[in-house]
Amino acid sequence: MAFITLRVLHGADRGKVFDRIPTPVTIGREEGNSIQLNDERISRYHLKLQDDNDRIVATDLESTNGTKVNGEEIQVRIVRDGDMIAVGRSLLLVGSHSDIDRRIAALAGRHPAAEEGRAREMRERLERIATHNSDVIADVGKVRSPLLPAGPPQLPDKLSPAQSAELTELLEYVQAVLRDATEGAVMRPGNEQVEIDFAEWQAVLDLQARLAELLRQIGDRP
Repeated sequence: MAFITLRVLHGADRGKVFDRIPTPVTIGREEGNSIQLNDERISRYHLKLQDDNDRIVATDLESTNGTKVNGEEIQVRIVRDGDMIAVGRSLLLVGSHSDIDRRIAALAGRHPAAEEGRAREMRERLERIATHNSDVIADVGKVRSPLLPAGPPQLPDKLSPAQSAELTELLEYVQAVLRDATEGAVMRPGNEQVEIDFAEWQAVLDLQARLAELLRQIGDRP
């Protein structure tokens, strides 16, 4: 029996973590699914994840609005740690922090030493993020305002020195991950698409998942 971890990046269930769910896993809005999501655009029984020779296979269960893996509409697809599954208005990231870290390490082993060094640096940065205490933002729930077209919301007017320091530390982590991803990005001549390394891409997705979890913690505070 294989196990799978799914983290919700977008949707009404943003921030939820379904940790090490035994396969087969069904996803839908109906009770009785292994994972029930609060999303009206998801079918009653939308998607199935099952183990086949140590690989996780995603099968769309003839859903009304379809399933996408890494942006491509699929019927059947092998999914791996670090992949994104889009169902309805919800976006799921496959794998825990350590699962994705192992995939990065495995890929680095098949690349030159320079790439392995970059992957090692990425793992160290992810470890720093993982050790950061998520409780530091518990008392600054005012920053939960959604991003507006005019720009980001203003910071709260009144923060204690400790809260200011904690919030600064958190934002510095965010900036560091985004900075490394953008610095490693490449735009090919004549191509409007930007390419980034797998490790940087996974770091951005992992950061997004962590922020979703923190936002959910803030929203759940009484």
